[in-house]
Amino acid sequence: MVFKQIISILMGIVFIVFAALQYNDPDAAIWIAIYLLAAIFSFLVSFNRISQVVLFSAFAAYAVGAVFFWPEKWEGLAIGGGDIKNIEEAREFLGLAMTSASMLTFALLNRSKARLHPRKPVYRQRKWAN
Repeated sequence: MVFKQIISILMGIVFIVFAALQYNDPDAAIWIAIYLLAAIFSFLVSFNRISQVVLFSAFAAYAVGAVFFWPEKWEGLAIGGGDIKNIEEAREFLGLAMTSASMLTFALLNRSKARLHPRKPVYRQRKWAN
């Protein structure tokens, strides 16, 4: 339980940093939203407030996005090593692949069902109950 909380909080912080690094991207709003959603999911995992179905759905969505952003030609990640379009797509692919792997890890670690409210309502006992 402690391992899952530590990993999910660390990954949530990493995703917030990823979102912050997108400020100068031409399509910054989309990528900030993608990484902030992953951060929210990570923090919800640490508090056991998200279900496996949501995590598996997020994994599938991020994996599909990663496949979509696979560059036509892999030219590395460093600027100056090739066509900037391929380099940008490679970076986007790696970000989505890492996010997808995190969601899959969280889904496999999150075996309990999320409880947003208690199962049994708490009633006040009568004062003179026997």
